[in-house]
Amino acid sequence: MRLGPDAQRRIAVVLADVFGEPIDVARDIAVFLDGYLQRAPARAALGIRLGVWAVTWLPFALVGVPLPASALSPATRERYLARWAHSRNYILREAFYLLKAIALMGWGAQPSVRARLDVGPLAVTQPGPQA
Repeated sequence: MRLGPDAQRRIAVVLADVFGEPIDVARDIAVFLDGYLQRAPARAALGIRLGVWAVTWLPFALVGVPLPASALSPATRERYLARWAHSRNYILREAFYLLKAIALMGWGAQPSVRARLDVGPLAVTQPGPQA
Protein backbone atom coordinates (compact mmCIF):
# COMPACT_ATOMS: atom_id res chain seq x y z
CA MET A 1 0.00 0.00 0.00
CA ARG A 2 1.67 3.21 -1.18
CA LEU A 3 1.05 6.91 -1.05
CA GLY A 4 1.38 8.10 -4.63
CA PRO A 5 3.21 11.33 -5.50
CA ASP A 6 -0.01 13.39 -5.52
CA ALA A 7 -1.11 12.01 -2.15
CA GLN A 8 2.36 12.74 -0.74
CA ARG A 9 2.22 16.30 -2.05
CA ARG A 10 -1.24 16.91 -0.59
CA ILE A 11 -0.49 15.47 2.85
CA ALA A 12 2.86 17.31 2.94
CA VAL A 13 1.04 20.66 2.83
CA VAL A 14 -1.01 19.60 5.85
CA LEU A 15 2.02 18.20 7.70
CA ALA A 16 3.92 21.45 7.14
CA ASP A 17 1.16 23.22 9.08
CA VAL A 18 0.87 20.52 11.75
CA PHE A 19 4.60 20.59 12.54
CA GLY A 20 5.35 24.20 11.65
CA GLU A 21 8.03 23.06 9.22
CA PRO A 22 8.99 24.19 5.71
CA ILE A 23 7.39 22.27 2.87
CA ASP A 24 10.64 20.45 1.98
CA VAL A 25 10.78 18.88 5.46
CA ALA A 26 7.07 18.03 5.22
CA ARG A 27 7.65 16.34 1.85
CA ASP A 28 10.35 14.19 3.43
CA ILE A 29 7.91 13.28 6.20
CA ALA A 30 5.37 12.26 3.53
CA VAL A 31 8.04 10.06 1.91
CA PHE A 32 8.65 8.52 5.35
CA LEU A 33 4.90 7.82 5.66
CA ASP A 34 4.95 6.10 2.27
CA GLY A 35 7.85 3.90 3.38
CA TYR A 36 6.16 3.17 6.69
CA LEU A 37 2.97 2.10 4.91
CA GLN A 38 4.98 -0.35 2.83
CA ARG A 39 6.62 -1.91 5.91
CA ALA A 40 3.68 -1.85 8.34
CA PRO A 41 1.33 -4.79 8.83
CA ALA A 42 -1.68 -4.57 6.52
CA ARG A 43 -4.21 -3.59 9.21
CA ALA A 44 -1.98 -0.84 10.61
CA ALA A 45 -1.22 0.45 7.12
CA LEU A 46 -4.92 0.50 6.30
CA GLY A 47 -5.71 2.60 9.39
CA ILE A 48 -2.98 5.11 8.61
CA ARG A 49 -3.92 5.23 4.93
CA LEU A 50 -7.55 5.92 5.89
CA GLY A 51 -6.33 8.67 8.20
CA VAL A 52 -4.31 10.27 5.39
CA TRP A 53 -7.32 10.05 3.08
CA ALA A 54 -9.71 11.50 5.66
CA VAL A 55 -7.44 14.39 6.66
CA THR A 56 -6.88 15.18 3.00
CA TRP A 57 -10.47 14.98 1.75
CA LEU A 58 -12.85 15.90 4.60
CA PRO A 59 -12.70 19.72 4.75
CA PHE A 60 -16.26 19.87 3.45
CA ALA A 61 -17.51 17.87 6.44
CA LEU A 62 -15.56 19.82 9.07
CA VAL A 63 -15.27 23.39 7.75
CA GLY A 64 -17.76 23.43 4.86
CA VAL A 65 -15.20 23.97 2.10
CA PRO A 66 -15.31 21.51 -0.85
CA LEU A 67 -11.55 21.38 -1.44
CA PRO A 68 -8.77 19.03 -0.37
CA ALA A 69 -6.99 20.18 2.79
CA SER A 70 -3.89 21.13 0.79
CA ALA A 71 -5.91 23.69 -1.22
CA LEU A 72 -7.42 25.46 1.79
CA SER A 73 -6.20 28.92 2.76
CA PRO A 74 -3.74 28.82 5.68
CA ALA A 75 -6.36 30.28 8.05
CA THR A 76 -9.03 27.77 6.99
CA ARG A 77 -6.54 24.89 7.16
CA GLU A 78 -5.62 25.96 10.70
CA ARG A 79 -9.31 25.92 11.68
CA TYR A 80 -9.73 22.56 9.91
CA LEU A 81 -6.82 20.96 11.76
CA ALA A 82 -8.12 22.33 15.06
CA ARG A 83 -11.45 20.62 14.36
CA TRP A 84 -9.60 17.32 13.93
CA ALA A 85 -7.49 17.78 17.04
CA HIS A 86 -10.36 18.87 19.29
CA SER A 87 -13.21 16.81 17.83
CA ARG A 88 -15.73 15.37 20.26
CA ASN A 89 -15.83 12.34 17.97
CA TYR A 90 -13.30 9.84 19.27
CA ILE A 91 -12.72 8.22 15.87
CA LEU A 92 -11.89 11.55 14.19
CA ARG A 93 -9.65 12.71 17.00
CA GLU A 94 -7.77 9.42 17.24
CA ALA A 95 -7.37 9.06 13.47
CA PHE A 96 -5.69 12.47 13.46
CA TYR A 97 -3.45 11.57 16.41
CA LEU A 98 -2.49 8.22 14.85
CA LEU A 99 -1.43 9.96 11.66
CA LYS A 100 0.40 12.62 13.65
CA ALA A 101 2.19 10.03 15.84
CA ILE A 102 3.50 8.08 12.86
CA ALA A 103 4.44 11.28 11.03
CA LEU A 104 6.35 12.43 14.13
CA MET A 105 8.68 9.46 13.67
CA GLY A 106 9.46 10.75 10.19
CA TRP A 107 9.84 14.30 11.51
CA GLY A 108 12.31 13.19 14.17
CA ALA A 109 14.37 11.32 11.59
CA GLN A 110 14.94 14.43 9.45
CA PRO A 111 18.58 15.57 9.55
CA SER A 112 17.60 19.26 9.58
CA VAL A 113 15.28 18.70 12.54
CA ARG A 114 17.86 16.63 14.43
CA ALA A 115 20.51 19.30 13.84
CA ARG A 116 18.20 22.05 15.09
CA LEU A 117 17.40 20.01 18.21
CA ASP A 118 21.10 19.11 18.60
CA VAL A 119 20.39 15.40 19.06
CA GLY A 120 22.92 14.00 16.61
CA PRO A 121 22.37 11.51 13.80
CA LEU A 122 20.16 8.44 14.00
CA ALA A 123 21.90 5.43 15.48
CA VAL A 124 20.19 3.09 12.99
CA THR A 125 18.67 3.95 9.65
CA GLN A 126 16.01 1.96 7.83
CA PRO A 127 16.50 1.05 4.19
CA GLY A 128 14.40 3.08 1.79
CA PRO A 129 11.19 1.72 0.29
CA GLN A 130 11.63 -0.84 -2.44
CA ALA A 131 10.32 0.20 -5.84
